[in-house]
Amino acid sequence: MPQTTWIDTPGSTSITRFGYDDISHVLSVEYQDGRKYRYLKVPPAVFEQLKSASSKGQFINQNIKGTYDYEEVKPVG
Repeated sequence: MPQTTWIDTPGSTSITRFGYDDISHVLSVEYQDGRKYRYLKVPPAVFEQLKSASSKGQFINQNIKGTYDYEEVKPVG
């Protein structure tokens, strides 16, 4: 069963939190505006770089978006 480790980002103006499933290599990102995305086939090394990035939003914009396939997570109901 997939296990996502979540990391809150209280200092970020764009990201609420992000998580990574090290089995499926899915990076989940929750944005401040409520949107949620899952980025697929993200290597563990990229997740480690994201964790240490000074700006999580900037890192995602420059290194994740446009590089990895994604799916938007729609609210249920």
